[in-house]
Amino acid sequence: MQPTTSATRSTHVMVESIAVCPFSMAEEYAGEFLRAAEGHGPEASIGRSRLRRDVTLSFGIQTDVAEDGRVHDELRAQWASGSRLLPDFNGSIRFRIDGERTRVLVDGTYAPPFGAFGTAFDRIAGRTIARASVQDLADRIAEHLTRREAGWRIAHAAQAGADVV
Repeated sequence: MQPTTSATRSTHVMVESIAVCPFSMAEEYAGEFLRAAEGHGPEASIGRSRLRRDVTLSFGIQTDVAEDGRVHDELRAQWASGSRLLPDFNGSIRFRIDGERTRVLVDGTYAPPFGAFGTAFDRIAGRTIARASVQDLADRIAEHLTRREAGWRIAHAAQAGADVV
């Protein structure tokens, strides 16, 4: 989905990633990832390679009302860039069942800095950078969920084998 800009100059970004993790565990594992990021661990960097930037990340839990159906939670996420040159981001992290996997959806908004110049830059390149940054966050959350679930399965398979002996 392409980012869109509203009349208030906020740009909306929505991305998705897939985790090999049951939906029932996704929020718990994501909470671990985000708590580490809040503590300024390596999870608090946004972007890839040379464009990586440390940000201040915070999150909270609220009711997910994005879709009809069973009520469940979503994680509200904010990151502060710590620079006047870069926008702050406010959004949500939602999880959706995808068979035995979980879809990680991250969407939110940011306001390009510097008025008309910032809006023009956003149209040319900024929204592409922003989308890549939000995609990076979604991918790293999905990777954490996948690693955490794989670790749990290995530990429980070993324990089950030990119980048989």
